[in-house]
Amino acid sequence: MISDSRYGCAAARNSGTCANRKTIKRTDVETRVLSGLKDKLLHPDLIQEFIAEFQRESQKERLANLAEQTQAERQLAKVAKEIDNIVTAITQGMFHPSMKAKMDGLEAQRASLEAKLAALPQQTPVAIHPGLAEIYARKIADLVSALNEQDKRSEAADLLRGVIEKIILRPDADAANGHAIELYGELGAILSLCGNDVAANANARSMATGVRQLTVVAGAGFQHCFSRYRS
Repeated sequence: MISDSRYGCAAARNSGTCANRKTIKRTDVETRVLSGLKDKLLHPDLIQEFIAEFQRESQKERLANLAEQTQAERQLAKVAKEIDNIVTAITQGMFHPSMKAKMDGLEAQRASLEAKLAALPQQTPVAIHPGLAEIYARKIADLVSALNEQDKRSEAADLLRGVIEKIILRPDADAANGHAIELYGELGAILSLCGNDVAANANARSMATGVRQLTVVAGAGFQHCFSRYRS
């Protein structure tokens, strides 16, 4: 905010180190952001692109996990065979004190490999509720309405901030109010807002595996695009 009512570049105003001296009314930004948040950020086309992208990333993870699992299983089979060989030798009367240390080391390897295999994430399909976009739009509309109610404004504003990751304004002579606006929404917060029953599998999987943050974007003029996983 460079005044009580307008946004602008602080560097241009305060130090003159930026040539962007365009400003925009706060009310215009809020109106466009709330409209984009409700109608554009979770458009059905965007949901379909998200599902496709999620499936591509899931396939990469599945192949990587499969390779790691195969290697661990081969190592485990080798260790188990060595343990069996030592047990066989002992039962045939060929015990040597060095065998105990060898057996202890092999048993530790076996326990480590078994723990590694048990910890590998289980692959689950992404399940997106077919009415997600409509549910989301309704929830946002309720929050926007709550902004006008004094006793609910603070809570509604906090919930909206949780859904919005960032907003970028760019000077554009052809855009409304002389600025194009890019609205970035954090998908995990969006799914949480819609309710646990909407996308439980996808949400639970991303949390359980520590998968990257997911961001959806309503870009220039709030046209639809999708940004890939970000570390």
